[in-house]
Amino acid sequence: MSEASVSRRKFSAAMGSAVLAMAAPRLAHAQGDKPLSIVVGYPPGGSTDAFARLISVPLSTALNGRNILVRNVPGAGGQIAATTLLREGADGSTVLAINQPDLNLAVARGSANFKITDFRVIMADLHEPRVFLVKNDSELNTFAKFVAQAKAKPGKLSISVTGGSAQETMAQWLIEHLKIDATIVPYKGGSESINALLAGDVTANLGDDFVRSIMRTKTTALFIGSDKKSPRWPEAPTLESLLTGYGVKMPSPHFLARYGVYVVSAAFAEKNPKAYQELQQSMLKARSGAVFTEYVHKNNLNDLSLGTAGEQYEPIFASEMKEIERLKPR
Repeated sequence: MSEASVSRRKFSAAMGSAVLAMAAPRLAHAQGDKPLSIVVGYPPGGSTDAFARLISVPLSTALNGRNILVRNVPGAGGQIAATTLLREGADGSTVLAINQPDLNLAVARGSANFKITDFRVIMADLHEPRVFLVKNDSELNTFAKFVAQAKAKPGKLSISVTGGSAQETMAQWLIEHLKIDATIVPYKGGSESINALLAGDVTANLGDDFVRSIMRTKTTALFIGSDKKSPRWPEAPTLESLLTGYGVKMPSPHFLARYGVYVVSAAFAEKNPKAYQELQQSMLKARSGAVFTEYVHKNNLNDLSLGTAGEQYEPIFASEMKEIERLKPR
């Protein structure tokens, strides 16, 4: 097993350790209440799954003992879980735990029988900007050098990404707007894409800030895909500041960053606004309680923590959706 795979497994274990320690039998729910199902759009063990299980305990308390069921429904880039939400969640008894812009990508690819207006983000949980990495011994130790080299030697530089992800879409966007010629190399997952960089198979890697921090000693960050710097990569300027020099502006402050979100059926939110508000307030209360606050602090996630009503981020997701649709992701 590669070192990156081992590190990735350690990261997933760390993210889920507190959840496993807190795992409890199914909580009794109030008489007559239908259980609330949290459908996770990814396999067990990842951060989205870990956070959904973490919030389920205080959320049950906030809902007066209502039973919370966490179910993993992975596949098709989140399309199966999204379809499950629409099939089961018209009464508000099902919530989807997924990432944005993954949901936008699932819609934009056009293979699913739903549209983005079928969904409503009820809460934004955490966000994680993208990070652009090269090996420590790379001569292209600034983003300006990377761009200049890509223009001077068309097709010679390469960027590894997780195929079909927002990372790939962001790489497409950068290449188009900076008018450079670099090859995007898609891999099945994050471990494979970072291994390709470490092995020297590609020039750079576009990954996720917190996840990639396990490679801190072996890589240098050329930018953080945000308007704010990262404490994990202090050497990295923000992408916003870099793009200014090229006359390019990001569509949103944390363009195509990974946002952990909870989503409900828009039909539920529109037909029963009172129940929607009650569920949202319960989720926000659970998210701001001691269980989650202590976990965030222990795992150094404070600068990435949101715990905010989803409506605040809808303009960001909408602006990103326009770019995603224009780029026609594969």
